[in-house]
Amino acid sequence: MSPDRRRAPGSVPAERWFLAAMLAGSAALACSRGTIPIVPGGPLLPSTLTAAAAVTRTPLYQFTPGPGFQFPHAVFGVPAGETLTVRQVAGVAGSDVGHLPHNARGLSLTGNATSLGSSVWVEIVRPEGGTGWVPAVQITQDVPPEAFCGDARIPALLDALRASIAARDAAGLRALVSPRRALTVRLDWWNPEVTLRADALADAFGSDDAGTWGQLPSGAAITGTFKGVVLPLLDRVAGDDVSYTCNQIVIGSSLREARWPSEYVNLNFYSLHRPAGPTESEFAWSTWLVGVEYVDNQPYISHLVQLRAGV
Repeated sequence: MSPDRRRAPGSVPAERWFLAAMLAGSAALACSRGTIPIVPGGPLLPSTLTAAAAVTRTPLYQFTPGPGFQFPHAVFGVPAGETLTVRQVAGVAGSDVGHLPHNARGLSLTGNATSLGSSVWVEIVRPEGGTGWVPAVQITQDVPPEAFCGDARIPALLDALRASIAARDAAGLRALVSPRRALTVRLDWWNPEVTLRADALADAFGSDDAGTWGQLPSGAAITGTFKGVVLPLLDRVAGDDVSYTCNQIVIGSSLREARWPSEYVNLNFYSLHRPAGPTESEFAWSTWLVGVEYVDNQPYISHLVQLRAGV
């Protein structure tokens, strides 16, 4: 497994981020500017887990598509204080025709997309009128928080995540992960993103490939394999006495701030929290924030952000 290392949030302008392609099948697109329609993602990978099988893929709620677009979208991956540049034509060389704040929602897609090398750009309807182009990876389906928290499929999705971790079931884990964005892991919210793509997830529990996962508060580097560094931390929320809380951060006693990264403001999440045991230190709690992305109205796990007490 060779995880992809990302820059720390805010270290470069948002429009220059090149992350995993959001559109299903985009990795196979040629480098030409041929315009393609936005189409639903491919079939889900079957999970070997009973819990994963319980995640039914019925619509959350029906959007009414208008001419040329599917669902409302929102800006993603842009830190607070920065904006997403809208281009007249696809590509960073295109002239600037507007900017979207990091928390912009309710964006309409025209239905046009184009591949530029390894990236995909989509055409949007600009809020002030006209159209423009943005990187597909920097938008996500806009699901209102109240609808997300009322989606009965999400607890089953979280159960399946915990079951795949406990069973060391890589195929089960892979079936739950966003087919467009893959799985992003952050050990502490301030650390850079590490993205595990499909090939890495296939051997996530057995690979001896080591990577860097960020830094400890002391400044020491966090290095090692997924199974040696990340998995033991996930195990703490894969057992008993774990609570689920929608779009709220739940922690125990802490010596530092805990937050959901500002660049994820339009991505809904759940707190998976295990409190400290009766014989443990008050700081021995564990919390993972699980970001859920909808692809063609179906929920998938896309982000795992660990929170710690800071001791």
